Amino acid sequence: MKLMMAFGGILLSCFAFATGNKPGFVYRQNEKLFLNGQEYRAIGVNMPNLSQSYMGTWHHDLEIYGSREAARKAMIHGVKEAAKAGFKFIRFFANPGYAYDMTLLYMKDREGYWKNMDEVLDLCRKNGLRVIPCLNVSGKAGNFNEYYDEPRQAVLDPDSKTYKAVYEYIKQFVSRYKDDPVVLMWELENEGMLKVDIDRKNQKRNPAVTINRDQKPRPPYTREDSITFDMLVKLYEDHTKFIKSIDKNHLVTSGDAGVRRECGSRRRTFPDCKYRNDTFREHIAHNLLSQPEILDVFSYHSYGSLQQDQTETKQQFSPTERKRRVYRASMAAGAPVFIGELSVRGKYIEKDPEQRWTMQFIDMAETEGVSLIALWVWHFDWQPQLNMSSSKYPALVKHCAGFNRKYAAHDKFPE
Repeated sequence: MKLMMAFGGILLSCFAFATGNKPGFVYRQNEKLFLNGQEYRAIGVNMPNLSQSYMGTWHHDLEIYGSREAARKAMIHGVKEAAKAGFKFIRFFANPGYAYDMTLLYMKDREGYWKNMDEVLDLCRKNGLRVIPCLNVSGKAGNFNEYYDEPRQAVLDPDSKTYKAVYEYIKQFVSRYKDDPVVLMWELENEGMLKVDIDRKNQKRNPAVTINRDQKPRPPYTREDSITFDMLVKLYEDHTKFIKSIDKNHLVTSGDAGVRRECGSRRRTFPDCKYRNDTFREHIAHNLLSQPEILDVFSYHSYGSLQQDQTETKQQFSPTERKRRVYRASMAAGAPVFIGELSVRGKYIEKDPEQRWTMQFIDMAETEGVSLIALWVWHFDWQPQLNMSSSKYPALVKHCAGFNRKYAAHDKFPE
């Protein structure tokens, strides 16, 4: 018996070695994730402003926390509370912020910026939490294209300042942490597919994205500020290929919420958008096409309510059943599923004060074999309706801790 166990251990070690995965790093085998030879499934939380508020560069810091120092203390407290509650990772928006935010640190002190990022990851490491940094620089309004006063499509143009800055940022970030298991996986863009095939011509700009908040408003957006479905798929492919050329240890996911219900009509009729909801079969197909095979993990965001699941009868399936079938199709295509944001819809929170819908959704996701889930949103006072803490939702937090004990007890990170 001992000989068989020893032989099994050797086989397991050889399997891990053969896949090229170092101990301590999460890796993929078809539709499942593994860590140190065992299947890995886990629930974490979203702290979207973690790095920016720690650095004191988030545009809402003074409004929400009163001071930069208080903002940093709030981030430290939030991380410690997440660890104490039994969560396993934190997803955060890891870009330098809007154009104005970038001027506060990243554009004037790169060494200081990355030193602060080191401290953020070390804080998570010391509290036994992995991180999913959402790079979020592939053309979202307010990032490098706004800083350089270029249209959003400049992210596709190798001769543009935006393109060069985006690749430089990705290179700096990924190179710095490519050998660090504190990174669970890389994420490219937050909800990119919800922004495609929308004609931005003549839309007004958000004043928050400007470098100087007191300057006169810049002209409205042009059609070149629009990104199409196919453009975003190309970005996903190009940026993932670039990341993997640097980093052989970490997985990559898109950060998508899923496609819009009218995705097909938008693709076919852009820029005019002759609106028609896709059939469910089309919806499944567009979700699979939207996250190309070079990505390791499918990403979806899920919001809902008990009321919607009980009363929505016009659609072929309830919202939760639609999600279940999308997850099944994604895993049937051979990749794990990450629910990057999960919560009751804001307007239904008062009718579900314990987040019973969220707990039921987690149970469904567990049954279906979903690998990763991140609650929206943890210690984030900017969204008071959706803001979560251990004291506000004790039953939900306990439910998540139980899931992690069941599926991630072998995650002893850090050693």
